[in-house]
Amino acid sequence: MGEQPSADDDFHRLIDSIYESALDVTAMPQALGLFSRYTGTESPHYLVWDKLAGRARLGVTPHGCFAAQGAYVPEALRALASQPARELAGTHAGGAMEGASCYAPAHGADLERGVRLLDTSEVCVLMGGTGRGTRPDIPFDVTDITDVTDGAAHRRHRLARVLPHWARAARMQQRNMELSGLAALGLAGLDTLDFGVMVLQADMRVRYANVWAEALVQADSHLALDHGVLRAREPALHATLHRLLERAMQPHGTGPAAGSWMHITSGGQPVPIIVLPLVSRQPVEGPWQLPFAMVLMGNSESRSVLDSAVLSSLFGLSRKESLVAIRLAAGDTLNEIAGREFVSPHTVRVHIRDILRKTGTHRQSELVRLLHLLPGVALERVARQP
Repeated sequence: MGEQPSADDDFHRLIDSIYESALDVTAMPQALGLFSRYTGTESPHYLVWDKLAGRARLGVTPHGCFAAQGAYVPEALRALASQPARELAGTHAGGAMEGASCYAPAHGADLERGVRLLDTSEVCVLMGGTGRGTRPDIPFDVTDITDVTDGAAHRRHRLARVLPHWARAARMQQRNMELSGLAALGLAGLDTLDFGVMVLQADMRVRYANVWAEALVQADSHLALDHGVLRAREPALHATLHRLLERAMQPHGTGPAAGSWMHITSGGQPVPIIVLPLVSRQPVEGPWQLPFAMVLMGNSESRSVLDSAVLSSLFGLSRKESLVAIRLAAGDTLNEIAGREFVSPHTVRVHIRDILRKTGTHRQSELVRLLHLLPGVALERVARQP
């Protein structure tokens, strides 16, 4: 017959569950259930309170998680949420909580009255519960020195041992929520762009693609997403994309842009593909640092290019220089621009030289990249301007 788990086994299982729940809120009901059994706490509840909105963001019991509207908020926790935070009193058994800004009684926790695990300008995280075997009409006060029974002392010891971990986990959870919210906002912003954005690994595995990039690949039979890997059906295009990615992922970089390529879709639309190095401002050291590149795919449906008024106000380009820049962004060659504008190729070269100087770019590929990142309007409307 197997051995029964010891108290230490129960403690470490509970602590593992607490920190797991900081990363995955769906694991929190199980953590509260283990907490209830280990500390003898009945009806434990965990609450994330939005101080600005005056309502719950999240409520958790051993029976499940509840959204803001469905979160039951005990009156004791609602009252505690409105009180100013106080620094943690004393050092709990099992280690001090350095720098914690929360409220907890000196001997572990008075869960009947609520414990403030975390307090910021926006949210506070609260816990509550009742002592097993206590009368519901009498608050359970672990600081009551008249309660000297072995059971009460044992429970106080266990609460004092566990609650610092709940407070640390609450700080972890809040930080994860903040980072997740920022990431969601950033991705939502990329979905509003009218050109494709992809983040690729060296093996062409796609780590992110916005809505436009996904739609462009789906509509183009020359490209495909095969189990999360970008593939070009034509060997020449596949080799070109690999070469651009390799240049972008060189250890010390090759400048702001690794290169560009004018891709012709299966529908005959020219789409500029620009590959850039993607380096974090705070790079992760060690094996978690993977090389990535960002791929920008021009708008192949509307074929929008720049307004000459935008170019004039941003870079001081003349009308003729603006039109030459617009034609370059649209993929026209030097001779095609000369024919359209009724000037010599030499004159177009002079315009391009002046455009590069005024825009601070050094090559036509850099200029095209810059132009495709600025606001766009229809080419036909720009061409008709007086």
